Amino acid sequence: MATDTSHRVEDIAHELFQVVTQICLSTLRGRRRNGDLKEVEFLTLSLLQANGTLIVGDIQRVLGILPAQMSRVIRALENRERPLIQCRINSRDKRKIDVELTAQGEKTLVDYQGKRVGRIVEQLTNLSDDDQDDMIRTLNKLHGLLDPR
Repeated sequence: MATDTSHRVEDIAHELFQVVTQICLSTLRGRRRNGDLKEVEFLTLSLLQANGTLIVGDIQRVLGILPAQMSRVIRALENRERPLIQCRINSRDKRKIDVELTAQGEKTLVDYQGKRVGRIVEQLTNLSDDDQDDMIRTLNKLHGLLDPR
């Protein structure tokens, strides 16, 4: 019985992965323009929005990227005409760098999310009310499972 359950859970995980991949691909429209966020930049801004000020190394660990890649992400977000993040030396440990979202970073993140959510809305509008209710219940359960708190 345990093997049937584990196979079922693995099948669900594969299906969920496929759906997430399809959502990501379907919300991308056209080529990325100069100034558009890369996925890792979006994730960095999202982490800062959710957690406030974070240390560069903590962001890097959560994203699971190499220090050199994290440095490029930080530079890309900080060196824009209108910076999306602000960095400063940590007051308790001078070897660490604190990163926080700027007002422009918040606006850029909200705009990015709005465009992607709008494209998902277009795809979900054909669901019946019952299907929407089922999806809400399932997403709430999934959110509860994935929330680290």
